[in-house]
Amino acid sequence: MEFQEKNKGLNISKNELGVLSLIKEGLFGTCKHLMSEEESQKILKTRKFKGEFFPYPLSFATKNNEELLKNESRVNLFLNDEIIGHIDIKNVFKSDKNYADIFNPNETLSKSKNKVRISGEFELYNCKIKKIKSEFLSVKKKLNAKKITALFSSFDPLHRAHERMFRWMIDKADLVVVFLIESYKNDGFDFALKEKYVEKFIQSYLPPERIFIFPLKDIDIFHSRLNPALETIVAKNLGCTKFVVGQNHAGLGMFYDGNQPKTILNEFSKDYDIEIIVLPEFVFCNKCRMIVSTRSCPHGNHHHLHYDSNSLKSLLRAGLIPPAVFMRKEVSSTILSSLFPKRFKNMQQIYYSLFPTNGILEYKKDEEFYQKLLEIHQMSYMV
Repeated sequence: MEFQEKNKGLNISKNELGVLSLIKEGLFGTCKHLMSEEESQKILKTRKFKGEFFPYPLSFATKNNEELLKNESRVNLFLNDEIIGHIDIKNVFKSDKNYADIFNPNETLSKSKNKVRISGEFELYNCKIKKIKSEFLSVKKKLNAKKITALFSSFDPLHRAHERMFRWMIDKADLVVVFLIESYKNDGFDFALKEKYVEKFIQSYLPPERIFIFPLKDIDIFHSRLNPALETIVAKNLGCTKFVVGQNHAGLGMFYDGNQPKTILNEFSKDYDIEIIVLPEFVFCNKCRMIVSTRSCPHGNHHHLHYDSNSLKSLLRAGLIPPAVFMRKEVSSTILSSLFPKRFKNMQQIYYSLFPTNGILEYKKDEEFYQKLLEIHQMSYMV
């Protein structure tokens, strides 16, 4: 972010706005202001603030010099030349070599060193996170939900193993919160597309009134999946009682102590009063003929079909339809029709030439074509 003297404001990114929104709504903890140097240093040493765990200090870094900001008591926040909030500056300071930035936690320490940081109270005028949180609280109240389970995922793409996790969570909770996050390094499908097929799947195959989608669009701090504690903090501060994570989570750090599996979240869950459930990897076993966990299936790896997101994504981007054993036809057809719009110039003719109809000519969407094609793929009487 950079200071513009003409309007006495700071230009910020969508990611920075998203992180500020999470702070303001208390989803990182009770601290809803930008921390001072003293508060920040305390967190760097203890990882705690007023008894709460904080993985990073909550202060705001800019590219400007210290003296320029010291002359201001309030600065506006600009996003694409529009004022979206302001900060009442309490003080400014420079970070040292040990500083970790909540707005860019994957940045190297050398880049973070000597950045000018702002502390103080701030306001956001049109906060999307506030609206989503309000909607969640309304659903929670309506259901009188006591047991609330949270899951973070990019669903890139949504496959059958995800479905297995969904059903497991719904069986054990009054309400399930799905935090939909950005894909790593923007290598995934468009966020709006992911929202579309996740919502379509939930509406078609799960009780939608018991699942709440919490979109974290344009917020990059979760996409590398290196800090499950940060995800757990957000879930806890939203009011969730249980946090579910897969054993293949990049930042989980699983180890065994006395033949018992443990993770870096074990002690954290005790201090933070939230139950952590680590789910095993789910696969399709061609012996069991169903989706099983690697922990419960007695058959070897050579009988297992794996739900590898990157491989499924590669198939879809190549225009190939993954078999239904990997993905629901509604999901794969939604993705393919988005990636390859108007792929077939004579798609309507192909549809009516190949598939049975009721004799009435009707316009068919690309999604319907892919779904019908997948249904034919599932026929086995000629195999």
